Amino acid sequence: MTALEQDIQETRAHLGETVDALAAKADAGKKRAGIVALVGVAAVAALVLWRRLS
Repeated sequence: MTALEQDIQETRAHLGETVDALAAKADAGKKRAGIVALVGVAAVAALVLWRRLS
């Protein structure tokens, strides 16, 4: 294997790791956004109930 071929192979491996890390961050961001949305909906529901009961 030439030095160029070895560099290409190492670069491909590194890019694969980078893509995996970015995908994991994206999944974490989606989960966080879902939790924030759920808390927002709960806050609006609590406000509506509070106004109806008072």
